[in-house]
Amino acid sequence: MATERRAVLSVLAAAALLLWPALWNGYPIVFADTGTYLSQALHLYAGWDRPVFYSLFMLPLHGAVTTWPVVAIQALLTAWVLRLVCRVLLPGFPERAYIAGVAGLSLCTWLPWIVCELMPDVFTPLLVLVLCLLALAPERVSGREQVVLVLLAAFMIASQQSSLPLSCGLLVVLALVRHFSSLSWPGLARLPLCPRHGAACPGHLCQPVPRQVARTGRARTNGGNALLRPPSARRWHLLVLPPALAVLALCVVNLGAHGRFAISPFGNVFVLARVIYDGPGMAMLQRACPVAGWHLCPFLDRFPARSDDFMWSPDSPLNLAGGAKAVSRDADAIIAGAVASDPAGVARAALSNMLEQLCRFDSGDGLGAWPDQVTPWIQRDFPQAEQAVYAAALQQRGLLSVPPVLAKLHRVTALGGVAACGLLVPGAIRRRAACAGFLIAALIALPLSAAITGELSTPHDRYQSRIMWLPPFIAAVSLASLRRPG
Repeated sequence: MATERRAVLSVLAAAALLLWPALWNGYPIVFADTGTYLSQALHLYAGWDRPVFYSLFMLPLHGAVTTWPVVAIQALLTAWVLRLVCRVLLPGFPERAYIAGVAGLSLCTWLPWIVCELMPDVFTPLLVLVLCLLALAPERVSGREQVVLVLLAAFMIASQQSSLPLSCGLLVVLALVRHFSSLSWPGLARLPLCPRHGAACPGHLCQPVPRQVARTGRARTNGGNALLRPPSARRWHLLVLPPALAVLALCVVNLGAHGRFAISPFGNVFVLARVIYDGPGMAMLQRACPVAGWHLCPFLDRFPARSDDFMWSPDSPLNLAGGAKAVSRDADAIIAGAVASDPAGVARAALSNMLEQLCRFDSGDGLGAWPDQVTPWIQRDFPQAEQAVYAAALQQRGLLSVPPVLAKLHRVTALGGVAACGLLVPGAIRRRAACAGFLIAALIALPLSAAITGELSTPHDRYQSRIMWLPPFIAAVSLASLRRPG
């Protein structure tokens, strides 16, 4: 009981440490998309460009009264996932060390800023950790925790369009790691279940496993406490369930909202914008229009310089052509024609976008005021007291920015974490350590995320910065794990 109480208090303390940017700002941080996320559930509509699940997550928390509970719950979820990773890789890890580690993350990385933002961005890096737990260490978490992790992962995947391809790519890598580790490291799944820590622990922290139990693999109990779990049947369902549940939820909601049983009924518009502004798509339009009769053909001379303006400006060709839903009907044909006519150009552009996105992770992107995108919804749906607090925040007054010294520290920490992960992987594999898969996942997630976001949008710092805290965190926990004897 005392151990559980200390664990709860440590998670609460860690969550409090992650909330300092919102407290400093005087209000949770907002972004251009925040207005849509606040309004979808309140006004019972589904936007063409964003899933509704984060809106549904926010609604019971803010209740059209105040948004502070949203970031508080995001901080608690983040702190809990971080502690679960520490418990799995470092059984018996002191709570004081865990809190100190979270304090380091809150100062040296971009993590607390995305925790304090009314956006689902924090769920992208947390999804990587949750999938690692489900794929690499299901034997080290309880059955109840497995259920929570599966549901949490499904929600995270369904909250953002980029999360589904990210999760599928990661799960392929993690499944391979799990498969080869089970072949090479047959003892990994047979660690004893510690009655004290509630998770598998190295032998020097717990009671030794009786010889007959170790030989048979059957669990023996001592006063109701299992000393060893039955060997895992690989539990592949834990890898399949999150994306499957997310896909089902997305398709059902889109069927009801848009009449299409599809994961992303109009998601091809994002790809279309990228193909057009990479060059091959525009060349295809110029060759085929006006004979093709596509909605964009009458507006070829009105394309803005940036793809962001094409997507979101009120007077963009996309809106003049009837909106995203109308243009979506032509998007597949334009994309297919561009790929068929210039496959090398499309491939070069995709690689260029990925590399640019991979190198762009400066802190501070998106911290400006959003008077047209967010303020009207706050004024419409929230009480005057909340409106006053919102208006008085640093961000709404144009005064919120990351101090230059912190921005530089974030970058140095991120690069140091990537280098540390790369250096630790060979030793972790050689020692057959459980942290090896986490290190590999942290490194794979970076280019995978850059490739996905680079193709779905113009490269922006915010897309890559949201996951750049993962390598330093996993490297620090892995280094502590590898330093332990045994």
